[in-house]
Amino acid sequence: MRAVRRLQQLEGIRRTVACLLVVAACSPAPAPSASFAPHETKEAPRPGSAAAEPQAAPSPPAPLPEPSAGAGESPTRVELEVPGFLPAVVVVPPKTGRPAPLVVALHGAGGRPEPHCDRYRELTGGRAFVLCTRGTPNNKHLPEEERGYFYDGHHRLGQEVLAAMDALAARFPDRVDVGGAVFAGYSQGASMGLLFLHEKAEHAARFRRALFVEGGFADWNIALSERMKASGLDRVAIVCGQVKCKTAGDKSLGYLKRAGLEARLSYDSRGGHTYGGAVAPLVESALRWLVEDDARFVSPAGR
Repeated sequence: MRAVRRLQQLEGIRRTVACLLVVAACSPAPAPSASFAPHETKEAPRPGSAAAEPQAAPSPPAPLPEPSAGAGESPTRVELEVPGFLPAVVVVPPKTGRPAPLVVALHGAGGRPEPHCDRYRELTGGRAFVLCTRGTPNNKHLPEEERGYFYDGHHRLGQEVLAAMDALAARFPDRVDVGGAVFAGYSQGASMGLLFLHEKAEHAARFRRALFVEGGFADWNIALSERMKASGLDRVAIVCGQVKCKTAGDKSLGYLKRAGLEARLSYDSRGGHTYGGAVAPLVESALRWLVEDDARFVSPAGR
C-alpha cells in the first residue's frame, strides 16, 4: 500500500513539472531593455513637433543621394570618401554662384554623424556645407544602422578631420569655402577636438569660430587661448547642460577673454549631457552668435 502511494506522489510531481515546462515555453521572452551609447544622448523632440508623436520603428536608412545640381533646390546629404578613414557625411547646399561656408561637426562617443549633420543643416538653413566625420565603430559586427562610433584619440581625430576637409575641397573645388570654417563638437568630439586644435597652430588656423557643446570646456589657459587667437580663431562659444561643464567653463571663459577672444557660455540646468532638449535652443543661439557677422551664412536657421 505504501508503495502505491509513493508511485501516485511521483506521478503527481511528473505532471506538475510537465505543466510548468509547457507554460514556460509558451510565455513571451522579455523585451530587451533600451540603452544609449555612452555620452551620446538622443535629441529630445520639441513640443508640438511631428517627432513628439508616437512613431513606428525606423527602417534602415535609404542610400544617400547624389549632390543637388542646381540653385533653388533643397540641400542634400551625401557620403564623402576620406582616404584612410571611413566615409564622412556631408550636407551639400544648393548652388548659389558663390562658395558656401563650412561647418565641421563632430559627434560624441557612441554617436553617429548623420544626426549631427541633419541638426546643423537645420541650424544653418541649408546655406552651408556641413562635414561630419564618422570615427571608429564601437562594434563592427553590428548592422551598420545599429552601430555607434567613437574617436580613437585626438591625434586620430585630427588626422580624420584634416583628411575629410581636404577630400571635401577636392570634390567640390568651386562650391565650398574651407577657409575660416566653423568647428562644432559635442561631448567627445568637443573635448578631443579642442586637444586637436591646441596641438598645432596650423590646425587652429583652419577655423575662425568654434562651438563646444558639453565638452571642450576645461582644457583652456591663457597661453593656449593666446595661441588660438594668434592662429586666427577669434570667437568661441561653450554650451552646457551640466553643472560641471558650467563650473569649468566659467573658468575657461576668463582665460579666453583675457587672451582677447570673443567668448560666451550658455547653460541650462535642466539640460543634462545632450545637444537636444533644453540645450537645443542654446546651441542654436550660440551658432547664430558665432556667425552673425559672417556674410557667407547670411542668416542661420533662416532667420
